[in-house]
Amino acid sequence: MNFRLLLISLGILCLWQQAYSQDETDLFEMSLEDLMNVEIVSASKEAENLFDTPVSSYSITREEIEKSGVTSIPEALRLCPGVIVREMTNGNYDIHLRGFDNVTRYANGTQVNFQTLLMVDNRPVFNYTYGAIIWEALPVDLIDVERIEVVRGPSAPLFGPNALTGVINIITRQPEQTGWYAKANAQYGTPQSLIGNVALGKKFNENTSLVVSGNYQDRLRHDDLYYLYNSDRYLENIHTLSEDDIQALPSEEARTLSKATILYPEPELALRKQGINAFFNHQVNDQINVNLSLGAHKAEVQREFLGGITSLDFSSTSSQYVNLASEIYGVNTKISYTQGNDRFSYDDSANIVLEFDSRIIDIAIEYPWEVSDRLKLRPSINYQSATNNDSDYLATAQYGGLLNRSVTTSGIAGSLRADYNLTDDWRLIGSVRADKFNKPDDVYVSYQFASTYTVSDKYLFRVAYAKSNSSAFALFTSTELNVNIDLGQSFGLPPGAGPQYRIAYLGNSNVDLLSVTMAEIGFRAKINEHLQIDIDAFRQEAENFSTYIVSEQTFQPTGLPEPFPPAVPATLVNSIENFPTTATQMGVTLSANFVPNTKLQFKPFLTVQKTDVENIPLGLNTLPTDPATNPFNIYNGFDDENLSTPRIYGGAFVHGVITPKLHANLSAYFFGDHTQFARDDINQTRNSIAGEIDSKLLLNTKVSYRIIDPLKVYVNIRNLLGTDSREYYGTDRIGRTIFVGASFSLN
Repeated sequence: MNFRLLLISLGILCLWQQAYSQDETDLFEMSLEDLMNVEIVSASKEAENLFDTPVSSYSITREEIEKSGVTSIPEALRLCPGVIVREMTNGNYDIHLRGFDNVTRYANGTQVNFQTLLMVDNRPVFNYTYGAIIWEALPVDLIDVERIEVVRGPSAPLFGPNALTGVINIITRQPEQTGWYAKANAQYGTPQSLIGNVALGKKFNENTSLVVSGNYQDRLRHDDLYYLYNSDRYLENIHTLSEDDIQALPSEEARTLSKATILYPEPELALRKQGINAFFNHQVNDQINVNLSLGAHKAEVQREFLGGITSLDFSSTSSQYVNLASEIYGVNTKISYTQGNDRFSYDDSANIVLEFDSRIIDIAIEYPWEVSDRLKLRPSINYQSATNNDSDYLATAQYGGLLNRSVTTSGIAGSLRADYNLTDDWRLIGSVRADKFNKPDDVYVSYQFASTYTVSDKYLFRVAYAKSNSSAFALFTSTELNVNIDLGQSFGLPPGAGPQYRIAYLGNSNVDLLSVTMAEIGFRAKINEHLQIDIDAFRQEAENFSTYIVSEQTFQPTGLPEPFPPAVPATLVNSIENFPTTATQMGVTLSANFVPNTKLQFKPFLTVQKTDVENIPLGLNTLPTDPATNPFNIYNGFDDENLSTPRIYGGAFVHGVITPKLHANLSAYFFGDHTQFARDDINQTRNSIAGEIDSKLLLNTKVSYRIIDPLKVYVNIRNLLGTDSREYYGTDRIGRTIFVGASFSLN
């Protein structure tokens, strides 16, 4: 499918329409009351004013997204309090709600987010192979977004497992007026970044609408260096290294970089992503409403993920999905099906294949039951199934794949939410959910209790206590990798003349899933008609961390004369196991919305927090060892702060009207200095040059001018100050990008 041709075609169709109107309600044509009161659904699964929500939550509106100049959905999260957003390569981000990233310090600089649930219109977008958010697998883009809702804190009782630290729910846009609907946006920036979005549709009448959209991104890196883990240094021009340069490297690095042209086919590429989506909405009558969405995407990226020899990995992903949501006589039903492919290594002669096909089914049924004027109940049932299969790709790798078969991870759940107004001012909310997985074969219970008390229409206090668990996924429960190595060849012996060595990586269907428990208090105030403030203080505890741990090790005599060693390993088995690391986090988030007049809006926010960790493992060998020669044992851990999460981070959104046609926006995002770790940095046995992340302030500005009602042109500068420091372990220096662009809109 030629996505670029699709975008051009849809753009031409936009221009063909004869009737047009302004693309959106101008920020300052809205009343001050509307600016101060934003709707959110994800906090309680019912539309309500953000001020009244019982938990820490936030809504990023499409007006703020358009005016701020953010160029992608992940970057838009820099407009939200309590979200840590770090750019790895151009357009590729690491995102965490409040942190808990790389608590055990054993990731190779990588801690993809295992703890936050990402959804599109309440449909989970989740990688069940690795148990994480893969942002480039998101089929929608900014043109599809009505708002982005963020709920901070454990939310599994409402939305299902993996909502440990919260939920990011992307609500898609629907046409508001009868007639044609069209939007188009294109911008080009340096370093070379081409971004295009188009949406075309029609609202046929008050009951029926159809929108088709397409999105495209092509971004090059800001940098040309690769960080090498083993030698702790950056290397440039890896495609043009001489044979002498390669041989001077450690053997493992030399073997990898000798085939750099295969592993890194486009060293300058950061992200190439394209997608197409369709949204059909039909209101049959007052009792029946049907929404159908479907789409496809494909993407190639170069970013930090698996962390092999170098800090960057080249990978690709593609998917197709269909999602049917309906409300029939009060019963809400959602049925979604997704199939796709993930390829996490571009080395066709790799020792281990890292390519999977997947099929995901998600079915949810719930009924909002208004028992009385004061009591509402919402029972629901949910079924999820994910099948991962690497069988078709085993022939390309010497040692097979991580799964070596088709693996299905499934779960069925039931939940109940109660919302009770004890008085007109005092609201009580309770939710409980039980998930039964096939692997691990156990029942996990999550819960959330919250209460709000409205002192007056200007002041609201809230408290919440919640617990959630992660989801089950294939990597931790079903890995089955066995590798036989001829050690004799390492000693210069002919094949088969020396000892053989077996190394295995095995999943654990009985592993305890990661869980987070949170207590939170909050306060919201409408100081006056121009100013609102929101404060929340939280305490979170995480436990049941797990990863591959040495669970079996044997040795064998070599039978070889000196200088050969008398004994070498015979078996080394690594299996997924829990270990006694726990993390406790305390923090405060403050945010405000200040609209002094019809010409200016100012929204600052700040989070200050600290995460203390007990029993950080020195290493992951659980076998009896001699402490004098091998102190690495998960039970010989140490206590320290989680330095991988910044203690302070925040930002601001400022929008002003210069003239009715000329608008200017300034947004800011910053984080404090912090230290990230890879496995060789455990207990700071070395001071990695890649792990020291300096504090960074990012200022962004967008100035737009409306030529005619449907057409605007703009200049969009990201990182106005040009500070080119790295934001993530061993990744690129992220500098300034200057975009010029135009947007066109109907309805």
